[in-house]
Amino acid sequence: MQQNPPYPRPAYAWYCLAIICLAYLFGFMDRIIVGLLTPAIQQDLGLSDSEMGVIQGLAFAVFYTLFGLPIGWAADRLNRKWLLAAGTTLWSLMTAGAGLVRSFGGLFVMRAGVGVGEATLNPCATSLIGDSFEPRSRPKAFGIYTMSTALGAGVAYLGGGLILGFVGVGSGGRSFEMPLLGPIPAWQAVFIIIGVAGLVPALLLALTVREPQRRDLARPGTDTAPAGAGAFIRQNRRTLACHHLGVALIVLAVYGWVNWLPAYFVRLHGWPVAKFSIWYGLLGGLTGIVSAVSSGFVTNWFKRRGHADGAMRTVLVGGVGLTLGTGIAPLLPTPELALAGFVVAGIFNNYAPAQALAAIAEMTPNQLRGFVTAVYVLVIGIAGAGLGPFAMGWVTDHVFGDPQKIHYSMALVTMVSGLTGSALIALGLKPYRASLARVTWH
Repeated sequence: MQQNPPYPRPAYAWYCLAIICLAYLFGFMDRIIVGLLTPAIQQDLGLSDSEMGVIQGLAFAVFYTLFGLPIGWAADRLNRKWLLAAGTTLWSLMTAGAGLVRSFGGLFVMRAGVGVGEATLNPCATSLIGDSFEPRSRPKAFGIYTMSTALGAGVAYLGGGLILGFVGVGSGGRSFEMPLLGPIPAWQAVFIIIGVAGLVPALLLALTVREPQRRDLARPGTDTAPAGAGAFIRQNRRTLACHHLGVALIVLAVYGWVNWLPAYFVRLHGWPVAKFSIWYGLLGGLTGIVSAVSSGFVTNWFKRRGHADGAMRTVLVGGVGLTLGTGIAPLLPTPELALAGFVVAGIFNNYAPAQALAAIAEMTPNQLRGFVTAVYVLVIGIAGAGLGPFAMGWVTDHVFGDPQKIHYSMALVTMVSGLTGSALIALGLKPYRASLARVTWH
């Protein structure tokens, strides 16, 4: 068996993870902030639910996935730290740029740019984390990495809610006085503030993080080390099909309801965006953090009981729990009960995305890890982040034909996609164990 170079000192590895998490936090804020701002954008620009679904999802996801494969290829060969720093800079500037445009086309272009930048995130982060943490520590490291999405959501909702409440976005057009720009609508100011702040982790990545040595390299010429990505994917096709498609369908539900939650509370329960944002930012952010951190412990709990497929089992637990909880929550009769339902279900929010990455790292040799992660990102980007918001907006417009029935579209899309995705994960447990049995590089 090959000898790996020593791992970085634990304290330094955790520091590097913290910087990567900070970048991910801003990246996730940039993804979901448009959902929080949807009512204000629609009021200002007159866009339909279907158009906002495109801005929320497809504009980001198409370019996120198109650039994912070449960036994944680059992450397996080039300096990952600089690649991620460049991507963080790009998506932050594009988010700020969304605060300078006032049309569907302009927002589409800026959201596409965010997608290109964020395509660097998961391939580089998965590879960097795999080279910085010993196998026994990786499930927890990936759980903490995914915790950034919960923090990003919490900060986006809480901070955005406080800003929108301060400027009175729902009271007839008050605005922010921005340096150099003068008075602009509140939703544009939020984009600019978050985008500029995202340059901080880009600088920290560039100046304080070192590129780690690559490890877990499969030995050429063995049946456990396919000659390239195509051979590896063919060898593990059943595992990867169930894993990628299953997680994509679970994530479709999550991105759908997360992006439409503000509109749901405004339309059905009459809550101002600021009020919803503050409450969900506090409570939902907390349960999201618990979800991400606990996912690693759940995986290790399964492994201690002899289940080598612990990461995939955790994905399954999260998929079922999340789908049932968030499929019922929008149908509850009062805003307080609905909020409680989404918050409690949020305990499972990050099980699937966190441990899906851990599963990829466990079964994939280093020299293919970035590309295989990029394929995963392509699938979940199109089917999940892209179609989730659009599907719920389209169902509201064309199936129920009434903006006030958004709760029915949220429940329908969530239950169908989430349960189908969970069934695929269950079917993938056996082939995943077979993929793990072929691993020789740890």
